[in-house]
Amino acid sequence: MSKINNGVNPTREGYRVGSVPAPEASEQTRGGASSVSFQGATKRYGNATAPAVDHLDLEVEAGEICVLVGPSGCGKTTSMRMVNRMIDLTEGDIQIGGESVMRKDGAKLRREIGYVIQQVGLFPHRTIAQNIATVPQLLGWDKARIRERTTELLDLVGLEPELAGRYPVQLSGGQQQRVGVARALAVDPPVMLMDEPFGAIDPIARERLQNEFLRLQANIRKTVIFVTHDIDEAIKMGDRIAIMKQHGRVEQYATPAEILMAPANEFVEDFVGADRALKRLSLLRVGDINLWRAPNARPGQSSAEVRAELAHPDVEVPYALLVDERERPLGWLTPRDLAGDTVPATADSPLGPVLETGDVMRDALADLLQGESMYAPVVDHDGGITGILSIEIISEFLASPEAKTDEHSAVERPLGTDRETEIRADE
Repeated sequence: MSKINNGVNPTREGYRVGSVPAPEASEQTRGGASSVSFQGATKRYGNATAPAVDHLDLEVEAGEICVLVGPSGCGKTTSMRMVNRMIDLTEGDIQIGGESVMRKDGAKLRREIGYVIQQVGLFPHRTIAQNIATVPQLLGWDKARIRERTTELLDLVGLEPELAGRYPVQLSGGQQQRVGVARALAVDPPVMLMDEPFGAIDPIARERLQNEFLRLQANIRKTVIFVTHDIDEAIKMGDRIAIMKQHGRVEQYATPAEILMAPANEFVEDFVGADRALKRLSLLRVGDINLWRAPNARPGQSSAEVRAELAHPDVEVPYALLVDERERPLGWLTPRDLAGDTVPATADSPLGPVLETGDVMRDALADLLQGESMYAPVVDHDGGITGILSIEIISEFLASPEAKTDEHSAVERPLGTDRETEIRADE
């Protein structure tokens, strides 16, 4: 199996990529990202017999997306809110960039950490520009600096500058969510907390906003602690996932690939679901694994040459592929096609599904099954043949050690077919 490529998803409509540093920021809020370390973090409420979060130990690397996922009441949101001290720890510690959150004033700490919530939380009586400027105003930035930063952030999240003077009620749900992200980025925080940020949006807008945030993260590379109850969202958004049970106990903390292909216990296996293999395929592109090679034949070529190649003991695909002068596949050649002296200009057997190297592997498998095909040609962006995908290749990959180790980071994974999801929210 080929090692996973390190390409980043191309920029499309939505969030613009481009880092916008905040000048003269403090050490804690200077551009870049900081690690987050939970060290026996515990929260008890009143006289409760059991803690809401019980000695949580978790290391989040700088610049990564850590997703906390689990059933309702497992303590994932409490764990996240202890980071900015919206909820104070009972015991233990949380460190950001090696500095304890308990050593800072709570209000000051919260201004230095980005926060995006499910219902967006925009102030309805304030304009979009004023909403984005909330924290800079609290920090005493001058008007010119605030105006410049607001304009930069509107562009960064893909909103037109004329929206700055509107009020939240005049924007769509998707646009409001983008404003929420812009507000969270206002002072270029090293850490962002995202509490089910896309949970109150319709499925099409939700997928689009997930994709747009991943494209944005590919450039800004913030440390993100992301809370969700949806395992599919966790697999898509997370560099690492913490699957939590009651009292904030982590049952497994690993990459999506490892969780899908090597769940730690029965609870994790049940929580992830029976379609673990299909979810693993959704993290891959067709071009991420070694494809087979079929003998290529051109019209007018000697049929004997093609038959000899098919008879070779190392042949991977037992059928010859008819291609044109630009190596574009035309069809599968049958024994009858090769019975004559030369290869015919047309093939008896139809081509069937044709895949591209950038296609999501899960979709490619569906195309193979729907087309009742054992093999499918894979082409590059010019339509030239690059290899052959088969159900056997997919099966061998899922059974290999690479299935749980070779993996893209969250921002490098395929975003899906996108179809309608590429439609802008305001259209």
